[in-house]
Amino acid sequence: MKTNYIIYSLLLLAITACQSPKMEYGTNAIIPKPAMLEEGNGFFAINSNTTVSVENEAQAKTANLFFSEFEAVSGWVPQINVRGNGDIIFTTDASLQEEAYTLDVSPTAVNIKAASDAGFFYALQSLKQLLPTSFYSNKLQANVVWNIPVVSIKDKPALGWRGYMLDVSRHFFDKEQVKDVLDFMAESKLNRFHWHLTDDQGWRVEIKSYPKLTEVGAWRMDYNTTDETLARWWGRPKQKPGEKPTYGGFYTQEDIKEIVAYAKERFIEVIPEIDMPGHAQATIAAYPEIGCVNAEPYVATGGVWLNNTYNPGKEETFEFAEKMLNEVMDLFPYEYVHIGGDECNKSQWQVDPHAQRRIKEEGLKDEGELQSYFLKRIEKIINTRGKTMIGWDEILEGGLAPNATVMSWRGESGGIASAKAGHEVIMTPNSYCYIDLRQGHDDMEPNLGYGELLLSKSYSYQVVPDALSAEEGKLIKGIQANMWTESISDWGKLTYMTFPRLNAIAEVGWTAQGNRNWDDFTNRLETQFKRWDAQNVRYAKSAFSPWIRHKGNGKNITVTIKTEVNGLDIHYTLDGSKPTTTSPKYKGEFTISESSVVNAQAFKNGTAIGYVASIDFPVHKAAGAKVVDNKSGKELPKLTDLNYARHSVDDGNWNIFGGASLDVNIELDAPTEVKSLKFNTHLVNDRATYRPHTVEVFGATNGGEFVKLGELIQPEKGLEQGYIKYANAINLTPTRVNVIKIKASSINPIPAGHQTPGGASAISIDEFVVN
Repeated sequence: MKTNYIIYSLLLLAITACQSPKMEYGTNAIIPKPAMLEEGNGFFAINSNTTVSVENEAQAKTANLFFSEFEAVSGWVPQINVRGNGDIIFTTDASLQEEAYTLDVSPTAVNIKAASDAGFFYALQSLKQLLPTSFYSNKLQANVVWNIPVVSIKDKPALGWRGYMLDVSRHFFDKEQVKDVLDFMAESKLNRFHWHLTDDQGWRVEIKSYPKLTEVGAWRMDYNTTDETLARWWGRPKQKPGEKPTYGGFYTQEDIKEIVAYAKERFIEVIPEIDMPGHAQATIAAYPEIGCVNAEPYVATGGVWLNNTYNPGKEETFEFAEKMLNEVMDLFPYEYVHIGGDECNKSQWQVDPHAQRRIKEEGLKDEGELQSYFLKRIEKIINTRGKTMIGWDEILEGGLAPNATVMSWRGESGGIASAKAGHEVIMTPNSYCYIDLRQGHDDMEPNLGYGELLLSKSYSYQVVPDALSAEEGKLIKGIQANMWTESISDWGKLTYMTFPRLNAIAEVGWTAQGNRNWDDFTNRLETQFKRWDAQNVRYAKSAFSPWIRHKGNGKNITVTIKTEVNGLDIHYTLDGSKPTTTSPKYKGEFTISESSVVNAQAFKNGTAIGYVASIDFPVHKAAGAKVVDNKSGKELPKLTDLNYARHSVDDGNWNIFGGASLDVNIELDAPTEVKSLKFNTHLVNDRATYRPHTVEVFGATNGGEFVKLGELIQPEKGLEQGYIKYANAINLTPTRVNVIKIKASSINPIPAGHQTPGGASAISIDEFVVN
């Protein structure tokens, strides 16, 4: 049998060798967009005979890192010659800026010039994007010739700091996954990996001086779920005595060294973040002696933790910080160390005797100045090693440390103030750069994130504010995308939320603002989609998918449909079927006067692109009916006006009833038989809005007594926490009525262990649908 297999394999190779090679062709779809690109005619063919000429071993290392990728997809690797001849030629050009390069492709040769190894590396990333999208597949494609288009490129970055932050505390990603992050960063010409290594929910870096940081601080109770309809992060229960935490992980110091070296090969600097003085619950759980009064004993399981701060009144706190930070700085050979400094809950300091003694001894005004005192001492530890401290813009509170660099995340004001004070700034405002937020219609997207950041918004960002002078503007080092992982529990979620917004932010950082164009970017993005498809990478097509908006008036509903991306055709249906190019084409707003399921699909050149958007619009028996709040006597027309709320706290169509109850009457125009009641509720427990645990429906005719028609009893669901939109339905005893009374109750008081304990909850309803 073995002899037959060998003969068969040899015959297969012989047949393949006799076949004409398969020709694959690339396009000029490079992201981020080069400073200058001129298209030519024809293609340069890369095949098994192609050779590469480099000038030295450093160039050879960079070239080998790229060309070794041919092995998996082609079965061969171009030969690299040091100081020899080649078809692809590296040449040093000292006149070019750091990270700049030129790439000239002719039908017979590829010439790459740069002043630095980073420049050669970025040239190769552009060369890779000139290759056919099938090159991105991990499947062997034997007997193929890769043709790249003739082109002339002159390129350089607009900004020096082009970053991506990954939070591995809220959810842990292992060493190989971090390397995958570095790979996609490199392809996007990003050069700063901000590694959020510690927070309330986990400590992720081995510190030999303090082993309990990973023995205790790296582990929490496992409440993870892969269900993307559920968002429970903000309502997870705390660990109880006797329970064993099982979720977590950490990086050994050898892991860290390996990752730093891997990043260095890709010209990425790694910036560690050790969060302090707040966001330190995992630290305090491991070493409670550096915490404050009322410190929590366990690693946080999720949500918001309050008693989670270092104690700035104890000298042992600074002894711990110095020894720990020196181990951290030993592992990361770059200039910057990030210390967080954000969202520090100072209520513990107000009652902690050590903290209050420190305020008096140092003559500080308040807890804000105490935070500044703490951070200035931490900065001295970092500066002693010749490094620079970075913090979030809250480090401005109480006075900025003398040499600190600021990351401006709460808008741009902190960055502007810091630059005007002479400090370096990295711009990363959450309204443009927080890519853990939703990127499409709330009801069409996975239930990840808690706000909205559309692709077009990220792409539109102007990094250097107009409020700064030319000199002040030079202090803006660059831009960074931030991936917080409260809802990102696995790799597929991470890539879905990262792509394509990271591409937009990468282009903002690399490409001069005057050279950016939204339509051009989205055209190139279509090719990038094909690359991800070849790699089986999950990504978002939200910008290419329809947004269905509506406006009800109590009688009918006006519908509008649009996409973020321009120039697409939209086809729709009203019966719930999947739209095709033969379905009605959307040409402007239209009105529906009976219940309809509106489905919409975008098309480009007759091919579907993006996902099918679908919304159910009931036009029901109580539409436009008078609704009276029996507690206040006020009319509540929004409960029957046919305006349905999205899964967003910012949607004004939610009607919120405080006091843990509602009691309303719906007055119909004439006696009508009713069989069902449907309504959406919004669970937002950090805003004290809960699902009702009891709903009762009554009916009456012509002033008669109310009779119960149906009820919904769900005590356990009324205690749920999270951020979820729920559909509710109650079957009613078929009855002719002209008044419907609806009474509902929710938890009161909110139990201990919830985010807002002690008070009465609220109930949020968008529309009472009666049929």
